[in-house]
Amino acid sequence: MIEVKEIQPRTTTTEYVGTSALAKNKATIRNLYEGILNTGKLDLLKEIIAEDYTGTRGEKSPGGFAETVGSIRIAFPDIKWTVEDLMADGNKVIVRWSWKGTNKASFRGLPPSGKEVSDSAIAIYQFDGEKIVKAWIQSDKLGFLQQVGLVASDIATPRAKK
Repeated sequence: MIEVKEIQPRTTTTEYVGTSALAKNKATIRNLYEGILNTGKLDLLKEIIAEDYTGTRGEKSPGGFAETVGSIRIAFPDIKWTVEDLMADGNKVIVRWSWKGTNKASFRGLPPSGKEVSDSAIAIYQFDGEKIVKAWIQSDKLGFLQQVGLVASDIATPRAKK
């Protein structure tokens, strides 16, 4: 028997935030990817990221967010994000995204591979009012490392029984 427990009580949309606020938060996240990250206009982050923002790597404020994204944009100068799915509930927006880019510079200590790489992830953004205050992201790290050639592509293949 499998038991599923919710650790955070679920609120109804109207109980926590109005439908227009949900639509606005979704539009903010779409703009984050399509209007800011894809264009490199990172100075616009201050309009949607709160000063007390905390990211997945512990980065703080719009400046910390910009630094993280800036390092990705340097390593993959032709990067383009695509919003695959976008959902909202309460004060959170969930996005499933993908990106493609060519690895032309080092990234988080990894040497440039010169290879075209794609990645996908699911991110959850928490809002306080009209600004993002927290983010959680789960991406395909193994797939990324395989594409840049640091991990064998057959590592996840089961070995034949002897």
